[in-house]
Amino acid sequence: MTFTADGRRRLEAESNAAALACLRFKELKLLDEQNNPLTHARYHQQEVREAGERHRRPCRIQIPTDLERRVQEYLTQNPVEAEVQKLWDEEEQRPVHHDDDDDDDLITDAITGKRYRALRHEEAESLSDHLLGLWMRAGPGRGAELPVDSYKESVLEAVRSSQVVVIAGETGCGKTTRIPRFLLEGQVRRGEGAECNILVTQPRRISAVSVAHRVAQEMGPALRHCVGYQVRLESRPPERSGGALLFLTVGVLLRKLQSNPGLQGISHVIVDEVHERDVNTDLLLALLLSSIKNNPDLRVLLMSATGDTQRLSQYFGRCPVVHVPGFMHPVQARFLEEVLTEMGRPTPPRRDREVMFVCSAAGALLCFLPGWQDIKAVQQKLEEKAAFRSGSQLILPLHSSMAVTEQQTVFQRPPDGQRKIVLTTNIAETSITIDDIVHVLDAGCQKEQNYDTRTKVSGLNTVWISQANVTQRRGRAGRCQPGHSYHLFPRKQLDRMAVFPVPEILRTPLESVIIQAKIHCPHSKAVDFLAQVLDSPDSQAVRVAVKNLMDIGVLDAAENLTPLGERVACMSCDPRLGKALVLSALFSCALPVLSVAACLTRDPFYNSMQNRALVSKAKAALSGSSCSDHLVFSRVVQSWKELQGRESKQEFLDKYTLSGASLRFIHGLMQQFGENLCEAGLLDASAECLRLSSGLNRHSQQEQLVKAVLIAGLYPHLIQVKRGTVTKGGRYRPENLSYRTESGPVLLHRSSANRGNPDLSSRWLTFFSAVKSNGQVFIRDSSVVHPLALLLLTDCDLSERGNVLLPGHSLIRWEFSPHVWELLWDLRTSLQAMIHRSLRHRRSTSGGCKDSELVALLVELLNNTDPASGSVQEEISTENIRSDSL
Repeated sequence: MTFTADGRRRLEAESNAAALACLRFKELKLLDEQNNPLTHARYHQQEVREAGERHRRPCRIQIPTDLERRVQEYLTQNPVEAEVQKLWDEEEQRPVHHDDDDDDDLITDAITGKRYRALRHEEAESLSDHLLGLWMRAGPGRGAELPVDSYKESVLEAVRSSQVVVIAGETGCGKTTRIPRFLLEGQVRRGEGAECNILVTQPRRISAVSVAHRVAQEMGPALRHCVGYQVRLESRPPERSGGALLFLTVGVLLRKLQSNPGLQGISHVIVDEVHERDVNTDLLLALLLSSIKNNPDLRVLLMSATGDTQRLSQYFGRCPVVHVPGFMHPVQARFLEEVLTEMGRPTPPRRDREVMFVCSAAGALLCFLPGWQDIKAVQQKLEEKAAFRSGSQLILPLHSSMAVTEQQTVFQRPPDGQRKIVLTTNIAETSITIDDIVHVLDAGCQKEQNYDTRTKVSGLNTVWISQANVTQRRGRAGRCQPGHSYHLFPRKQLDRMAVFPVPEILRTPLESVIIQAKIHCPHSKAVDFLAQVLDSPDSQAVRVAVKNLMDIGVLDAAENLTPLGERVACMSCDPRLGKALVLSALFSCALPVLSVAACLTRDPFYNSMQNRALVSKAKAALSGSSCSDHLVFSRVVQSWKELQGRESKQEFLDKYTLSGASLRFIHGLMQQFGENLCEAGLLDASAECLRLSSGLNRHSQQEQLVKAVLIAGLYPHLIQVKRGTVTKGGRYRPENLSYRTESGPVLLHRSSANRGNPDLSSRWLTFFSAVKSNGQVFIRDSSVVHPLALLLLTDCDLSERGNVLLPGHSLIRWEFSPHVWELLWDLRTSLQAMIHRSLRHRRSTSGGCKDSELVALLVELLNNTDPASGSVQEEISTENIRSDSL
């Protein structure tokens, strides 16, 4: 476009031409009246105006006439008023439960898991004599002399004189393997072996299993049956109670406390590595305060290598502290300055290069990295190098999500001529000894979860470790021989690190902790109970967590567990997933929801930086038209199960970039969740929910119902999807999608099958996990939500029934004809009545004829009511427009 003008001078001609240009640009609406340029979005004012109108327009739902008639018929035969009245009558007739009504027959033996029965005097004497004779004949050895052996009598005397003892044992002193044996041997030799049952907690599965094996090996073949372990998905307890030693994770002990709060039949509880201060350990310490009051015969030992032992002593009423010096072979520590100098590399380090440098010296190597992605990335980099392809190097990853059998491979010595390299997270910091480790490579950082109570989003950040962590990592090199540690951070950074790590309870969501507290102390307010833990979380964070639990129906207004809350408390997973699992049993679609819950705990895909594109392609293929990451999980698990024993199984795994080991772990989790449903009284046998032909899976193929049950559990985790955005630079993008929760804008993670999908069949998505990274919130998993599922199955607050326009949740707006609205309101009430009635009666699911008819009617409504009127395909909207519904 060219503009010309005349003038007496060149400057005047240019000014006149510019004025003509401005006049033309105003006509084209490219400049405002002050000659300021309009943004790209302002060129499209009509589209922007329409975006606002469409965004404010409610979702119009039309139900097929035939289904309207059938809903009306059902409600006529089963009037809502009668259903509600029946619930009130049952509530009034329900007997009041008193804690004193609990019978000892309901107490579980913490060693065997069977019903607890105290031994008669004659039985105890006979068993004690048998154990003493067995011990005398076996003459168990101890292996090498350790520093703690010299303090045996000091430890035993402290335990005899005080109910709680703190053992401040330095690294390498032998406290983990020897002190449990001191206690057991002491009582056996005094003729009291039948009364000795010891629980020893470890912070991780790998340490519980490896220490149990080590102690059993030292005690010899004749006594190894007295030692056992119990961790998630794997249990090998001692053969019987009486003279038993059980190693277990803290989480397993917390579940045992539910059925045996006073730890009847247990003589000692040893909490090892108490300095790690994970949330379960802090909860356990608070509960043990109560247990020792109710069980004066119980003895508690708290063992720590680097923690604040005096503070622990004060927490337990200034109990005695026994100090035990440690032993470590000399370890030569090098920090970043020395490492780079020795490498001849003044440039910033790369972890794979550091590993190659250390591998120039003899001995096995333990490399601490922040997370799983770092482990896989370093492993791939190393395996690409010629020196590592010769077979002379054995690279072993070690992570908490691996199966126990896979973890145990790190303890095996490789053949002569082959070097072992273990790539691990902080899982290998404490309680385990890999006896051939000579070199430790420490990246100096770890992945740490931090929860924002305002946005309800967890951030998984890479942070510096503490000085205590550095000490523990360095000590791994000197356990069995002199070693070397290489710390990939400057020496001055060590001084800037915190002395101890921040307790997990101060940086994690508190919902699961509060449910645990309600199980053990039902009459205590959450704020009061958590004020008793060693480091109390902020009271406002506690109140927010309580409100979240009330919002999902787990707690009532008085902070008591509701019938739903009592069932959810049996689930060993997040409360929202637990709620979805409970509802899946009621709506006969248990198997797919079990699959989803397990896969949200452990990813079935080989997800690494190198194969992201392959995984995304696989997820898109598996998702198809379902628009659901959750149904991808369900389809993967079901297909894998169907291919068991067939040659095509490996082809299936390779085609979709799946991990067979992860799927086996997932199947174990599904079995555990099935057992949880049994404990909750929702089914008679856990195997029922794992068989597709079972009545509990009558509707498992109905994917709309499965997604409806998921939103019922995950609500209010809801995303509104809008089409059309305006960039920060003012560019209008009519085809771009934007996503928003109540807390603000979010992005779908690149691992989600829904990312960038333009064909979403609904305006709304539900999700489970959101993480914050670099200031942005990413949604890892999502599923489209049918509008009727939101209306009928969630706990969203609706306006009064006479109001056809439903504001509901701040992201939800519907519009129905008055007649349809009346029908749906009553149908929603009927569904709620069915859920409440089922949850009040143990061993009761939606198996009745009337309930089956109601669920079948819901399935037809979801399958045959077009959600397209709420489709994102109709939406044209922009992020800088705010309507009344946001």
